[in-house]
Amino acid sequence: MRCCHRHASEPALPDAHSFALPGATEHYAAERPVRAEHLRLELDLDFEQARISGVCTTRVSAVRALSTLTFDAVDLEVSRVLVDETPARFTNSGAHLRVELPRPLEPGQAREVAIHYATRPRRGLYFWGPDAAYPDRPRQAWTQNQDTDARCWFPCLDTPAQKATSEVIATFPEGMTSLSNGVLVEDRVQAGRRTQHYRMEQPHSPYLVTLAVGDFEEVTDSSGTVPLRYLFARGRREDALRCVQRTPEMVRVFQELTGEPFPWSGYAQVFLTEFIFGGMENTTATSLTDAVLHDARAHADYTAEPLISHELAHQWFGDLLTCRDWPHGWLNEGFATWCEVLWKERADGVDEADQHRLVDLEAYLGEVKERYARPIVSRRFHAPMDVFDRHLYEKGGLVLHELRRRLGDALFFQGLRHYVSRHRHGTVETVDLARAFEQATGHNLDGFFDQYVFAPGHPELKVEVRYEAEQARLRLKVRQTQRTDTGTPVFRLPLDVVVTVEDQDTVHRLEVTDAEHFFHLPCATAPSQVRVDPRRDVLGTLEVDKSAGLWMEELRAAPEARARTEAAQALGRDGGYRAVEALAHALGDTRLFWGTRAACARALGRIRTPEARSRLLTAMNVEHPRVRRAVVAALGEFRKDPDVASRLRSLVQAGDASYFVEAEAARSYGKVRPADAVEVLEAVATRPSFQDVIASGAMDGLAESQDPAAFPLAVARTAYGQPAFLRRAATQAVAKLAEVAGRKREAVDLLGDLLRDPMFRVQMGVFEAARTLGDRRLIPHLEGTPLSDARARRAARETVRSLREGEPQTRELAALREEVDALKEATRALRERLELLPPPPATERPAAKTGTARAPRASPRPTKKKGSAKRRR
Repeated sequence: MRCCHRHASEPALPDAHSFALPGATEHYAAERPVRAEHLRLELDLDFEQARISGVCTTRVSAVRALSTLTFDAVDLEVSRVLVDETPARFTNSGAHLRVELPRPLEPGQAREVAIHYATRPRRGLYFWGPDAAYPDRPRQAWTQNQDTDARCWFPCLDTPAQKATSEVIATFPEGMTSLSNGVLVEDRVQAGRRTQHYRMEQPHSPYLVTLAVGDFEEVTDSSGTVPLRYLFARGRREDALRCVQRTPEMVRVFQELTGEPFPWSGYAQVFLTEFIFGGMENTTATSLTDAVLHDARAHADYTAEPLISHELAHQWFGDLLTCRDWPHGWLNEGFATWCEVLWKERADGVDEADQHRLVDLEAYLGEVKERYARPIVSRRFHAPMDVFDRHLYEKGGLVLHELRRRLGDALFFQGLRHYVSRHRHGTVETVDLARAFEQATGHNLDGFFDQYVFAPGHPELKVEVRYEAEQARLRLKVRQTQRTDTGTPVFRLPLDVVVTVEDQDTVHRLEVTDAEHFFHLPCATAPSQVRVDPRRDVLGTLEVDKSAGLWMEELRAAPEARARTEAAQALGRDGGYRAVEALAHALGDTRLFWGTRAACARALGRIRTPEARSRLLTAMNVEHPRVRRAVVAALGEFRKDPDVASRLRSLVQAGDASYFVEAEAARSYGKVRPADAVEVLEAVATRPSFQDVIASGAMDGLAESQDPAAFPLAVARTAYGQPAFLRRAATQAVAKLAEVAGRKREAVDLLGDLLRDPMFRVQMGVFEAARTLGDRRLIPHLEGTPLSDARARRAARETVRSLREGEPQTRELAALREEVDALKEATRALRERLELLPPPPATERPAAKTGTARAPRASPRPTKKKGSAKRRR
């Protein structure tokens, strides 16, 4: 499952907090007095009433003697229960169905339990269709069970460990078609109703049982002997194929890497309206949000392949090998997230893979900074969905990359194939992964998993690089500065350093084991480059303190795109005239990787001198859309600048070949705060685009303008009937504009109403907006509104905590930022004047700090500092 799109950030808290919220409890795998063997669902779907009725028959075998069976069943109207066709007594609590067996069940014996029921499900199965506000919305019904929502539409033993074969027999209006697990074995039409019967011959978990019904168009394909199907709403054929066109090659890559042929009868992907996740990896039949369907214009700088590869990878990691219980869910989601990067590497090259992994690292580090740090395997929570966060996904994937870095490709993939082979069709915990790798490679990895999976946090490295000419050596001081008083350890890790002397690279692997080390590397002459962790492989933060000359040479000539990107970021913090020249030159170099050039643009925006502005204005027409987007975003840093405002206005009004550049121009125009921002951006807020990115960018720009006249425009765009992505952007704009407009009470009431909105994307936007608004009058709304989705309940609890602890912070932070901006302007003007002075003789200028990582070989002996290792607390 992919929880969200990468461009949609999770709501942020002002300070890091504990992961476990008040009232959370310890969760362990459910007891299994019986084993589910087969599940048969016979359902009739009533679209007019948003209701289902039918029979769920489960064959179970006893592990121990028992006289009652308990099924998970939420809000199901159960009319009767048959055990081996004999009526049985039952009690229904609304959460569980307790069945009294006519005869006790002895170990090894099997029974078939048929439960007749009906329900209008609030979770698990969703009905959608056109209404007055959205007349073009397709009529569909679809399921989404993860984590524990299968019980909301059929009675089941709802735990990942209960794997069973399945059948789904669905009846619905004749003009529709369906998709479910396995193979379609029967398709008949009678009296205007269509019935389709799917059978799944291999066992899988209840959360992976699926049903999707709608008026779908279909395209078939194959990958070797694996049949592929793509289903989508009529009229979206070309858009769908843009998303899935490389699926056959993905199947081949994942088969090769896992050593396991595609494990199921076939693979289908269906695009669904209003789907509440990015995707869901139901066995053989993945569900995908139709929000990723995109036209040719969007395809220039957008791809759905991270989502497509993620969900496909789950057919091995999650479906074939399934976490035993949800605290170990990273074995599903971490693997699938890692496979996104792996696919990028195989399909598009190392630079694209490293860039994608950078996004993952920033997402994880952002969660640590803004919300909490937790062990990946955590058992204390309210609902299992609480653990579906950046730790489970992004950190989980980064842990696997760190393991690959340490073992090397040969041993890593040897261990991976052994893990898959040993546990196929089974359930796994983290110890199973560790033992499989130990058996295959001979490496004991208990310490590795203790540090990265069972403890919170990550290494925070600070590396000081100095060349000592008299000793003909390079001195590196490496410190771990993370706090260790909350369970984060001092890490043991390799740190790769590449030293370039006279165009020759020497790779050193430093073994970091303590809080502080000094390493001395022989170096006959001063190096031209010292690339610490050049591909930024280390799972953690890294600050490198070295001379500006080294950073400039690395930006100019480092072979790794990530090393050049880190150099650009460092020079952005340096901010001097030479840094501007180097960044501008790299920005204009079309031979460089786009991610590095974009980093140069962002660095120039951070510097904000007249020369930096001039270089960015010159670069507004660069060909690569992602670089152009970064340039336009950087220009938004030049507040109240008339030249920048004029150029951005022209771009906003004329448009751009890229939706995303056009959206960024609108956002930056509001940031610059020209007098006509509301007038210009109001017109832009009606332009249609992929995922309404242009209109949303205009709404963001209106919020940044801080013009009270923008407030009613934002309120109007939150209305039901407006596009969902625009509604979420408008909700945030309302919160940002409420204070300057003097309408906080109105904003509080509006956000309270939107908490009950039927669109999940809009509802989740309320929590982000509530934190921005910072008004405690929202607390009764957040605590009193019934929220059916566990993600929404978690976000509400965190938001209440944030409001109680830090309401004034938003306003104070905004005022502080204004003051800091003014100081930066004065400092940069002074720096510009200083740059014109002649440099002092024979002194090496210190530079900004930043980080990077990667490489093996040549392990110098570390020199430990005498006495106890220093730790920052």
